[in-house]
Amino acid sequence: MTDMKNADVPEGGAPLMQPSRSVTRPLLVQIVAYVVLVALACIPGSANVGGVVYSLLLSVVGVLIMLSAFFTPLRDGLPGRITACVLGFCSMICAATPFLGELVFGVHPDGVERSESLSVSAWLAGCATLLVMLLVVSFARQMARNPRTDMIVQMSHMVMDGVSCIAAAGWCFLPMLMHADGVRPVVRALTLAAVALVALALAAMSCLWTRDVRPLDDARSPWIGMGMMPVMLTGAAVGIAVLVMLLV
Repeated sequence: MTDMKNADVPEGGAPLMQPSRSVTRPLLVQIVAYVVLVALACIPGSANVGGVVYSLLLSVVGVLIMLSAFFTPLRDGLPGRITACVLGFCSMICAATPFLGELVFGVHPDGVERSESLSVSAWLAGCATLLVMLLVVSFARQMARNPRTDMIVQMSHMVMDGVSCIAAAGWCFLPMLMHADGVRPVVRALTLAAVALVALALAAMSCLWTRDVRPLDDARSPWIGMGMMPVMLTGAAVGIAVLVMLLV
């Protein structure tokens, strides 16, 4: 089967057809990543921020962010990848700092649930700040380029790379989604279903992205980065779902 979008048109000739990119490998990467993240979150005690299991979960999220820099299919270059990694790790710091909510909002929680919701809210506030920084840095980088060829493409790819890394830190709240106390089973089930639907929707979108993406010529196994991108973006859904679950 061939893909017209990837066809090359020689001078005065018919299009040279190139094989379509397989979506199997990116989907397998997603499945493996989801299995590892969910398995760690299901372990009792994973919600303990100072515990070993939570540290392992943080390590997995950090590995996702670093691997995305090596295997990204996006055309944002080395500066874009470095920026995305730095912002991603800043987002992880916001997610893994329990008392950040008290510092940001100046509120002293009177219970565990209140403390957890403040923690997620502080992370979302941190993400908003990081997104603004990402836009500013992306625009400044494009203005510094000379010549500014493919400016829109490179800027959009840099923003997409940064958004994925920032959102990936939301997976740090998966143990909270699985084990938070005082949550009705129906509410927990609905929030888990909502996250699963987002993951499925992004998996479907990744099939289209895999067929349309045009990575750099020297890109290393871009299918790995394409497989991790939907997983990282789903992290944002995890963080938002936790906040909604705790507030309902």
